[in-house]
Amino acid sequence: MSRTQVVYKKRIIETLEELPESKLKEVLDFIEFLRNKRKKNEDPILRVSGCLSGDSLSAKEIEEALYGEFQK
Repeated sequence: MSRTQVVYKKRIIETLEELPESKLKEVLDFIEFLRNKRKKNEDPILRVSGCLSGDSLSAKEIEEALYGEFQK
């Protein structure tokens, strides 16, 4: 972890401790939004590429890994 990250995390924690309880849920919602946004931007091909280094996968298994429940 870089020094900058440590400083940011410390400042975030200090600021959180000063917030009223009613605002903590908003902060949590925003953090989860940012985390989910990052996950959505990840390339689905790269997510499944690690699976390809071992045993062979069928086309169906690859589609399930890439598209999950969105498969037609």
